[in-house]
Amino acid sequence: MKIGIITLSASNNCGSMLQCYALKKILEEYGEVEVINFTSEESHRMYDPIKKNDICIKHPRNTIKSIFRYKFMFNEIVAYKRFRKHFLNLGNEEYYAEDLSKIKDKYDVIVSGSDQVWNVKMADFSPAFFSYWTTQKKIAYAPSLGGHDIRESSESNSIIKWLEDYDYLSVREEKGKKCLEDILSRKVEKVLDPTLVINVENWKKLLGEPIVKGRYIFFYSWAYCYDSLLEIVSKRSREENSPVYVIDARKWTNKKLKKWNYKLCRKEGPLAFLNLMYYADKCYVESFHGVIFAYLFKKNFWLLDKNQNYENLDVRLKELVELLNIKERILTEFNYEMKDYNSNINYGINEALEEQRTISKNYIGKALL
Repeated sequence: MKIGIITLSASNNCGSMLQCYALKKILEEYGEVEVINFTSEESHRMYDPIKKNDICIKHPRNTIKSIFRYKFMFNEIVAYKRFRKHFLNLGNEEYYAEDLSKIKDKYDVIVSGSDQVWNVKMADFSPAFFSYWTTQKKIAYAPSLGGHDIRESSESNSIIKWLEDYDYLSVREEKGKKCLEDILSRKVEKVLDPTLVINVENWKKLLGEPIVKGRYIFFYSWAYCYDSLLEIVSKRSREENSPVYVIDARKWTNKKLKKWNYKLCRKEGPLAFLNLMYYADKCYVESFHGVIFAYLFKKNFWLLDKNQNYENLDVRLKELVELLNIKERILTEFNYEMKDYNSNINYGINEALEEQRTISKNYIGKALL
């Protein structure tokens, strides 16, 4: 069986790359797996260090800025390129939405997911993630709607029609499950993000030797955009006399690392993320996959959030927090002074997580056998 995965493979994002790697590993038990090298103009605008319109004689300032950005981001660019080549086996040929019809018969099965591929409000969303471009067997594995309703899209009528063509439907969150079941009047499974399904030993094989020697704090965020949260981590660094390491140079091009006294790791990408997370003394995270890997590696970690009330927590994170039973590890500017930073997480057997792993594996087996 030849299986094609369509996901956010063009995203220079650690979570996107690692969920893709995990899904590929899971599916390889059932056949030959390829990750489709799908991209879009929006993906290039988001992740290319030098934009098409920047290099222009009429605008030398933009050109200089782009060259500086490229130098600053060089390690990140190389790290993601290598990860795609060596761990996802992506080819050099990119496919835009209009090109996908060329490979419509290449695979026996197309798997959409996981990640936020069905988030219609996502900046680099594409209808191509609904696999309308092929008539082969279609399976959805744990796509996230990002807390949105498919009907919020201007293309909702078409999307609903494309969803009806799926042989097997699953999503990552309960809210997404209810949304699709309401629209389609059919059962939709809720399954785990693939990073939680494969054995943790798979991740440990990718670690290598510690990048940073000695004690340090690892801080990982989806954007590092809230000063109040940046200040919390700076305070913890001073109080614990431990340096803070961050990655993702792209996110720091317009910020001042020195202001927060953070150190940008010389290595970048998904492998550096895993390494820094695993060997850190403590971790502060502000992302879905940041929580997952801090939990898998049994770290002393805190989930940073900008909201005062738990009910306002991002719906994707809230479901994850409840599954992992880590509500007490949410850290905000409003409860910062009340936390015991020497407390540890009780990493016992999580029966709810084990049950969801079984459900997820059974769904894949049912869909592919």
